[in-house]
Amino acid sequence: MESAKGVSGEILIGLKKLITHVVLGLPSLVTKIVIIFVIVALAKKILSYILSLYKKTVRIKKIDPLLESFIASLITTVYYVVVLFVVIGVAGVQATSIVTLLGTAGLAVGLALQGSLSNLAGGMLILFFRPFNKGDYISNNSGIDGTVEKIKILYTELLTFDNKTIIVPNGVLANHPIINYSKNAERRVDLIFSVSYDTPIDKAIDLMTEVATSHPKVNQEKDITIRLMKHNSSSLDFVYRVWCKKEDYFAVTFDMNELVKKKFDENGIEIPYQKIDIYNK
Repeated sequence: MESAKGVSGEILIGLKKLITHVVLGLPSLVTKIVIIFVIVALAKKILSYILSLYKKTVRIKKIDPLLESFIASLITTVYYVVVLFVVIGVAGVQATSIVTLLGTAGLAVGLALQGSLSNLAGGMLILFFRPFNKGDYISNNSGIDGTVEKIKILYTELLTFDNKTIIVPNGVLANHPIINYSKNAERRVDLIFSVSYDTPIDKAIDLMTEVATSHPKVNQEKDITIRLMKHNSSSLDFVYRVWCKKEDYFAVTFDMNELVKKKFDENGIEIPYQKIDIYNK
């Protein structure tokens, strides 16, 4: 009985010490929580103010648009890292403890950040070598294509024709072939038109040439190539190549398809389709 009373007494003493410790430490804990909430609440507003000042400076200095978005992304990332360390410091965790923890887990952290570091380096390479600029229409030749909108520290934003945003890691764009459709002032429109074997070759070429030479957006100073390319199984295939300004590429492509078809219809030229001839013996 006495031993049981002794244990109970020790438990009560321990509880009293714990309660006393909590009561004494409560004001400090509440103060830290309030300070952390204030820091978190003000962090976004302060960042917005910093970015607004940065954008005003950019407008005055006329910095390149891609570099502008990259630096803005870098400022945001560094700012939130600083805020994180401030919050950790207010909470009472020593920065040296965090550094020691990161050093202990260095290999795991390095492996986890390997892709991010590659994307960061890729963004710097893109800004240095400039394979494309803001507003350029690019493709990585694997189904990803769009107009360059922004470059951040880890990724680039592309905008497709149907207004979808594609997020592409910078490492992918820096380490793989890129097709830049906007680099040069002019583009060549390459089309194939087919006619039946009954059509005279010269007549088909003359009609297609008439369409090309009469179009206001086709560059008449560059070669217009319209030649018979292939004797196909059921058609004569003509290669049709004209030049235009890069911004007129799709308009000229659509116009040529429509106008050549109309010209063939007006002159009784058949555009072949798949058919089977049956001979009855």
